[in-house]
Amino acid sequence: MNLLKNIHLWLMQTQQRVVVKIIATVIIAGAIAGSLSPVLQVSHRLHSDRAAIEEALSGPNQRLIGEQLQETGFITIHGRNIGHERLKGFQVLDESGSINNSASVTWYLISTEIPPWLPNWMLRSLGTTWIIAIIALVWGVSSVWLGLLIPLVYAILGSTLSFFLFRLFGMPGLALAVAAIGLLAFTFALLLCILELLFCSPKQIPTIAKGLLLEASRTRLSLAFIALLLILLPLIPYWLDSASPLRHQLQTMLSRSLGITFAISACLTVLLACATVAFEIRDRQVWHVMTKPVHKLGYLLGKWLGIVSLNATILCIAGLSIFIYIQYLRAQPVASGMQGELDRLAVEEEVLTARRSSDPVYLELTSQQINARVDAIVEADPDLRGMEQIQIPLRRKIRSEVQEQFLASQRSIPPANQGSYFQQTYTFTGLEEAKRVGAPIAFQYRFHILDSNEHEVHEAGFVFNEDPATRQTIQFVPTMTHVTLIPSAFVDDQGKLKISIYNFYQPPPGKEGRGSISFDADGIKMLYRVGEFEPNFLRAIIVLWIKLAFLAAIGLSVATFLSFSVATLVTFTIFASGLMAPWLAESLQLYLPPVTSEVDFRDIGMVIQWGFENTIRGIASFLVFMLRGFGDQQPTSQLVQGMFISWGSVFQGFITIGVLWSGFAITIGTIVLRKRQLAIYSGSG
Repeated sequence: MNLLKNIHLWLMQTQQRVVVKIIATVIIAGAIAGSLSPVLQVSHRLHSDRAAIEEALSGPNQRLIGEQLQETGFITIHGRNIGHERLKGFQVLDESGSINNSASVTWYLISTEIPPWLPNWMLRSLGTTWIIAIIALVWGVSSVWLGLLIPLVYAILGSTLSFFLFRLFGMPGLALAVAAIGLLAFTFALLLCILELLFCSPKQIPTIAKGLLLEASRTRLSLAFIALLLILLPLIPYWLDSASPLRHQLQTMLSRSLGITFAISACLTVLLACATVAFEIRDRQVWHVMTKPVHKLGYLLGKWLGIVSLNATILCIAGLSIFIYIQYLRAQPVASGMQGELDRLAVEEEVLTARRSSDPVYLELTSQQINARVDAIVEADPDLRGMEQIQIPLRRKIRSEVQEQFLASQRSIPPANQGSYFQQTYTFTGLEEAKRVGAPIAFQYRFHILDSNEHEVHEAGFVFNEDPATRQTIQFVPTMTHVTLIPSAFVDDQGKLKISIYNFYQPPPGKEGRGSISFDADGIKMLYRVGEFEPNFLRAIIVLWIKLAFLAAIGLSVATFLSFSVATLVTFTIFASGLMAPWLAESLQLYLPPVTSEVDFRDIGMVIQWGFENTIRGIASFLVFMLRGFGDQQPTSQLVQGMFISWGSVFQGFITIGVLWSGFAITIGTIVLRKRQLAIYSGSG
């Protein structure tokens, strides 16, 4: 044991020599360049070939090229024959002589040129390969020059040994997870060293931030949450159902990994923010800080900066691990046949993308029309007709129901009647960008019919822009979400697209009129690509970071005047209220307490009800006003659904949540610290 200890100490001393660091840097850079240079060269060539193939398949000679491919299995690009004999006889031309689904044909041709040693997931994006190369280089070189060369060697050797050991016992998935745990733990330690180096400043804010990082890396509470995250993240892929469609695996991976990361980071943020201030006040450690030239605002800003930096480290590690595995998972094989091809297409067009949505334009009743219908309802109801004056909340509710019923009638399509099929036409606007990009538009729909039995399959029909030549028949399962891809060429120059939905259900004799197709307010929408997954993923991570920064500010602020347990409870309550704010806002629209002008103040029961319900509404309205911006930012849900997260929304969240509300919380905490007599309060014996 002493021999191993002496060897370890000698290695730790040796790694500090400049000559050793230079040699190690050269070796690491050479290893990365030697392993990734061939990958980059082949990737560049394949991407160039793919662009040339796509141009050829969509050009004026596509018929000749398609015939050559069907006869020989090869096409000529850049003076080289690309293809394979197995593609001979592959039908790529449609009845008009055009190449059908050129994207799939291009991928089939390129797949014949991929070397067996090259991972397919690296071919999806050249940027991904370059990002991995740069990260690996920075990771290795930073480890050398920060004195972590020997721990790096230990981490690599331990992860490699664990990987082969678990593979030996027939657990390849778990082997990869266990190997990743060691590398993630080392990466976390490396990033903490970098942050401590950045905060080496005599100024008060970075000094306090560095102290909090040291506190987080030594206390058991923080280490427990960090260790839990580092263990769970690599195990999530191991728990995926490999038999499910690839798009479902990707969505599950994104949802679980980002959800767990944010939940653990939020708990760590709240507990650490409340503990670091509350315990320093309780244990009189704050005396040693405040007797130095440290401003109250600088004290809280330093704590806040430390927690924000710790969260940035955690999200950086989690984001990189999730991103790399997503890139690996997206290139995994899918089921054979048409279902597999649709699954692959859904991965690229519905999940790993950045899309905007467009809802149909519905007609709405004017105020005069609503009043006329409300009057008709009142006249037809004996109870309402007998009232001298209808209460304002009741009349408001009736007006809302009238408008909703009118909108619902537009979302209902009657069944067929004696061979006649009924339809509703819906207009979507604002699709100019979809037409400009040229990517397929996804028409997403979720229908209800009869008892909405998920074990039944029904038929419906689509016609686009009222052109019978575009009609198509689809099958749908009630309550399940389906997607039909539409060419962007169907969008007119004004960015409009009309779709007529036909109900093909024929009710049996005696049940005429039953079987209408209906859908919810968000039951149909157009989704179109406006960006790529990679920058969208980055924006989602930034939004999560901003939300955690707000939690840190709240925790620090309340801990200045509350004990640790109470401050934690208050912060978690605010956190939960922020998450529920969007749903609370919807509930407030239907929560109608008694109007003051209609209260009989001689009736004690009515007065109590009036006061209680209005108080509840006031508290709820205040929470919605304060925290709705926090709850509306849902990057994980948007990412899972492939929805676009704009830089505008990120900037808005940064200003409102990260600057205004966080600054307001820090300001409140600063005022409290200025007013409190910490020495008298803390001296308890």
